[in-house]
Amino acid sequence: MYSLIVRDYSIADIEAFSALSIRRGSTIASLAKASSDNLRIVTGAWLLFLPKAADEAAVRASAERFLAGPGAWMNETPEGLVAAALESGLLEKTFEGFANGLAPRPNVTAARLTDELETAAAILAARRARTREALQAKNRAVNSGEPPVDDEADRRFMTEALAEARAAAQAGEVPVGAVLVADGRIIACAGNRTLRNGDPTAHAEMLVLREGARVMKNHRLAETTLYVTLEPCPMCAGAIVQARPGRIVFGATDERMGAVGGALSLFELPGVNHRPWVRRGVMAQEAKTLLADFFAARRGAKENEREGEGEVR
Repeated sequence: MYSLIVRDYSIADIEAFSALSIRRGSTIASLAKASSDNLRIVTGAWLLFLPKAADEAAVRASAERFLAGPGAWMNETPEGLVAAALESGLLEKTFEGFANGLAPRPNVTAARLTDELETAAAILAARRARTREALQAKNRAVNSGEPPVDDEADRRFMTEALAEARAAAQAGEVPVGAVLVADGRIIACAGNRTLRNGDPTAHAEMLVLREGARVMKNHRLAETTLYVTLEPCPMCAGAIVQARPGRIVFGATDERMGAVGGALSLFELPGVNHRPWVRRGVMAQEAKTLLADFFAARRGAKENEREGEGEVR
């Protein structure tokens, strides 16, 4: 019983060969088992590189070059490739050597196949890079321990900090407020008290860190979140490093004195052994407006005084 030998080889066959090339380590037998047409597609790709007539040495050399180049993705021997081409009927044994019976369509050439493989390889590399980056990003997120963001909770606690800032403003203090949260509840809250306490260190953050340590009976405030309406200054950022809260959430950025990225990044300095997770800009506009209104009112009341110009606490 005779089987029809399909000698035609088209652009579609080149594309099919390129698609097969992602199956690295495949043998021709395994590819043919998956689809009988794969035998013609693979051997036809090789025969694009082989002259119409060639002796045994030339055929073997061509098979070796093909398996070292376009067919390098296969786990195959030159003898296996030649045997598969003979089996497909596209390669025939003659008295002088071998005859290449492939009938490629116009523009279906070895160069076209090489170009198609290079394009496929570039697409595959880009796809693998994206997959690798996605996995690495996932691993970084899983292994980093970064806490999930609960925007509703952050806004709720920042609202409490803003209330402390407004109370400070009413007492004549620079309107900065802070709250310290543990297990979803506020354990300390305060606004600036530098004037009322006669204490230059009585910033809102410092006050809640002290109160939090008292409440928790521990100078380490791990597993807590500090909310503050204005980016912490260097003094407060240093205290944060010592107290070690797990997370900092602040509202307005302070480009003049901020130590969490505004003017400098204290947590990134060499030797700093605690770097809390930081979320910036929560209800920032409300915090900025509160500060701007406070300083505008103070300048209006004391036109001849320049003390407190800008966001200086």
